[in-house]
Amino acid sequence: MKTLKMFSRMFTSLTLAGMAMITAIGCNDDDEQDYITIDPEAQDGEWVNFIEDLSFESIILTQNQEDLNEALQQAAEGDLIFFEDSNVRKTQNLKNANGSSFSMAGFDGEQIAISTKTIANFPSDTSRGEKTNKSNRSCRILEITRSSLSTNIAHYQIMVRMGNGPYDVVRVHRVVRESQKYRPIRTEGNVFMIHGSSQDFDDIFLRPGVENPDAQNSSPFYLASNNIDVWGIDLGWTLVPLETTDFSSFQNWGITKDAGHVLKSMAIARLVRGLTRQGFGRMNLLGFSYGAGLTYNAAIQETQQHRILRDIKGIIPTDFVMVYEQNDSPFAAGTCSLSQMSETAHANGEYQNANGVGFITVGQAALDNPEGDSPFAPGLSNYQFALAAASGPQPNGPDWHFLGGQFNGQIPTGLTYTEEERWYKLLLSLAPYMPTYITAEGFKPVCPENRENTIAELGEIKVPVLYLGAQGGYGGDGVFSARLTGSSDVSVEIVTKLPNGPRILDYGHADLFMANDAAEVAWKPLRNWLVNH
Repeated sequence: MKTLKMFSRMFTSLTLAGMAMITAIGCNDDDEQDYITIDPEAQDGEWVNFIEDLSFESIILTQNQEDLNEALQQAAEGDLIFFEDSNVRKTQNLKNANGSSFSMAGFDGEQIAISTKTIANFPSDTSRGEKTNKSNRSCRILEITRSSLSTNIAHYQIMVRMGNGPYDVVRVHRVVRESQKYRPIRTEGNVFMIHGSSQDFDDIFLRPGVENPDAQNSSPFYLASNNIDVWGIDLGWTLVPLETTDFSSFQNWGITKDAGHVLKSMAIARLVRGLTRQGFGRMNLLGFSYGAGLTYNAAIQETQQHRILRDIKGIIPTDFVMVYEQNDSPFAAGTCSLSQMSETAHANGEYQNANGVGFITVGQAALDNPEGDSPFAPGLSNYQFALAAASGPQPNGPDWHFLGGQFNGQIPTGLTYTEEERWYKLLLSLAPYMPTYITAEGFKPVCPENRENTIAELGEIKVPVLYLGAQGGYGGDGVFSARLTGSSDVSVEIVTKLPNGPRILDYGHADLFMANDAAEVAWKPLRNWLVNH
């Protein structure tokens, strides 16, 4: 029996209970090999202590001997391999063709045995990195916190450094039902959620305009209450402070970088799920608005990877269009124009989009001085302008709007499906800045000259797809993109209150996560799909 220092963290009194687990992870119990065990049912959260100091290039998770063999051949220096197959034999040579060894962990459903065997003699010409020093590895877990949302719903937040840039840090969220502290129940499904432009996980999912989430006002709370393991992310640019003046780090920050951060975060989520008795299986990826474009992008990226390196089980693009059915759609042209304008701004050194700052100002004025004259629209009050920003038609699609509203002629008078105060509070919570290059790069696929390439890339996606839309948002326009995928399992859920129109008054883009009845009309069908996928 041994104790060990694992990834610079000393675990005392954690010893391997018997030789069976050594056999299970397929390594010899010699003087060069140490092990620890982690009890996922421990009340003090041993799994939190384990992952809190992890550093890695990538995490590879496997579920059987065949996957493990493939992982060993695909792994690169700095990678961690985890597996949950108790049939891996002691005689198995756990090295790749280059003779390199890796940090590995085996999970038998009850306890986790971790080997400290690290990489050695990795060839310097590998295409997946050459880093050997832990402190130089691109991904590091910085901090894990836990809070209670109710007596049995917990909210975990994991801060992860993704690179060496000043804002190469993301916040990964988990909302899950627990039987007791640090002990999630055995869930029935899972989802990893990506927010939209100028938003973060709290803004649009967990606390959209509310302080205290519950099963009626918070989609993660609702899903967790119904035995779904809910994960999400705050993309790095959401953590940039309002007072920031240097945006040079945004110069090359586009959708490709965001997608890479999402996929690495999903691997962390899969690891934690395994350490808390949910298994290491792949996860469903939901993206809302810009997050839906990011979801498609991440899924497309994975089609170019070996299957053992993939993290996505299914995708839920929510109210978004990648390709308009009509090639000459004026909305495709408008979206393409936005990409081109952003590209020009980026070329001129404008690396940040400050739309969030403007939205914060609109929300603050509506709350502080609702009847005062709007500085943005002469003739409207601050209250009316904030309503117009929510419910007025936008160029994203025919009568596209963020939230369904009420009008007296052309003047907005209220919101129909979402409480007005929640909208104002949402505006106050938005991220102030977003990289300009995200818009330039992210909307390019919609441009007519890229149409055929986008269609071809979508056709490579084979995982199950649920398209969730709002008729007053992108609605049915997003179905065409979903059905262009190569998936044999495509489902469609479009929320509409006015199937015969007018569309301008129908369920809006963000009503899917903010409306008073969203739990019944949007989250319930989502939950049912997740349970079956």
